[in-house]
Amino acid sequence: MATRKKSQTPPGLKGAATELMLAGMGAFNLAGEEGGRIFKSLVARGRDQKDLNREWLDGLAERAETLKDDAKAALDKVTTPLEDGLASALQSLGVPSRKEILALTHRVEALTKHVTRAKAAEKAPAKAKAAAPRKPAPRKAAPRKAATAKVVPAAAD
Repeated sequence: MATRKKSQTPPGLKGAATELMLAGMGAFNLAGEEGGRIFKSLVARGRDQKDLNREWLDGLAERAETLKDDAKAALDKVTTPLEDGLASALQSLGVPSRKEILALTHRVEALTKHVTRAKAAEKAPAKAKAAAPRKPAPRKAAPRKAATAKVVPAAAD
């Protein structure tokens, strides 16, 4: 019969394992208690960072708007004299301006509508006459022949 030997564990190992297990349970408990506080702290920090980012983005947007306005002003400063000079040169050559062309276009459109209405009004009575049924022209009576006396032969007695 074989006898089983007692396992030989170092004398402090069992106690160390127990302490390790207890330390893990304590860490888990601490994480549960501190986790809520840490989470709230992280949310507050995130909110602060969001506000900082919003302020930073608002500053960038404001700066971009200022740069856009400055660029537009500079462009207007350059283009306005060029446009005025070009308009003056074209006017001296007799080329009509955009405003004049638009005014003439509107006038031509108005005249076209007027002519179209006039043609339609002119055709309407003609169509009405054509659509009316025509009465046949009265027939002229044939000229009457002069009455001639018929000679009846006398009876022979």
